[in-house]
Amino acid sequence: MKKSKNIILGSIIVVVIIIIVIIAVLLNLVRKNAHLFTDETEYGMEANLVQKVSTVQNRNNYYTVKDIVESYYYDLTQFNINIEDEFIYEPTQEEIDMVSKSLEKETMAYKQRIYNCLNNEYIRKNNITLDNIEAKLGSYNDVIVLIDNIYFMDIEETYQVYFAYGKVIEKSNSRRDQFAMMITIDSQKSIFEIYPDGYGYNVEPGKELKVDKRELAHNIYNKYEYKLVSEEEYCVSVINDYKNRIIYDIQSAYNKLNQEYRQAKFESEIDFRQYVQNNYYELVNINLNSYKRKKEGDYTRYVFIDSTNNNYIFKENAPMSYDVILDTYTIELPEFTEKYDKSNAREKVILNLNKFMQSINDKDYKYAYSLLADGFKANNFKTQTDFENYIKTNFFENNNFEYKEFGDEANTYYTYEIKITDKTGNDTREVTKTFIMLLNEGTNFELSFNI
Repeated sequence: MKKSKNIILGSIIVVVIIIIVIIAVLLNLVRKNAHLFTDETEYGMEANLVQKVSTVQNRNNYYTVKDIVESYYYDLTQFNINIEDEFIYEPTQEEIDMVSKSLEKETMAYKQRIYNCLNNEYIRKNNITLDNIEAKLGSYNDVIVLIDNIYFMDIEETYQVYFAYGKVIEKSNSRRDQFAMMITIDSQKSIFEIYPDGYGYNVEPGKELKVDKRELAHNIYNKYEYKLVSEEEYCVSVINDYKNRIIYDIQSAYNKLNQEYRQAKFESEIDFRQYVQNNYYELVNINLNSYKRKKEGDYTRYVFIDSTNNNYIFKENAPMSYDVILDTYTIELPEFTEKYDKSNAREKVILNLNKFMQSINDKDYKYAYSLLADGFKANNFKTQTDFENYIKTNFFENNNFEYKEFGDEANTYYTYEIKITDKTGNDTREVTKTFIMLLNEGTNFELSFNI
């Protein structure tokens, strides 16, 4: 019995010794390969990862990044606060000194916030400190930020890198700076960091890039709020984006035009600028009254209708990536042709007369002149200038058509008596015209009216 106990005890001792040896070997391996087992994120170490660049398709992600970019440039405007703007009366020196100190503290707070949102590599590379941050990053007065593209790489489920491209424009002058900003986001912790410019990547959709992933430093300044954007908010944002381009960057507004529409309506960018000048008030005061949305293949088609019943068509490929058609008469649109094909003669005449009305309201006299019958032009308006002068003299700046009496001349010529009034209500006159229309094949027609 005693011998049996000794055997068992000896076996236990052997097992213990084996376990100790195994643990010692494992510990030795860990020491030799410590860099393989280090918690890299804890110490900020980096891992090179190859990922493919994509265009942002998620609207909420787009607006979250957009908000970060706009906030960054807003903070830069806070370096330029003028103490004189803080008073509406003549201040005493004591008041000036007190406000000055307060503004210095406020400015330093914005500098602190920007500094703590910057990428550490960017800080080291550019030797940025709180004392020189304004000299290094620059400062702005009141600005508008126009974002042209946002791309991204999904490094991990909760770790993304975004690339935002666009312009920052000072509203009060012609200063405009291009930017290419990299924003890294840890969506699990809702924190971010910014590499303002010069990150060195050549970014385009579909391209593979090697990106350094590292833990983002958490502080009270680099938290972000995830944006949830409703359909209506998005539609208003799209319209405002295009209005801002018309006001501050007309070249990009021209480039945003649908290609077919642009070629049909404007011979050059100069023509577009003239069109904007003629219709500036209407264009920069577009207010969304209603909208229609239709998914077509790989894009979404929006029809925005403003308070004066004008239609604007936006074709969207991705959030805020769109082209625009500013009227419904210049080119054949599905919305028009489908409705036209289902209409009777009277309805077709109204649809065509609406084209004429919209074009003269847009001061698009070239198009309106093209709708007139050749014989009518030859007898009354030998040139487009003659027609333009007549419209300016006998119609209103902004015309409203009220359809009164329809006539059918043997299913060939159709007449419509129309009361024309000033849409703005500033002019109380009423003009009555009888329009005569010949319907041709398809959507073509010839128009004349009493002089």
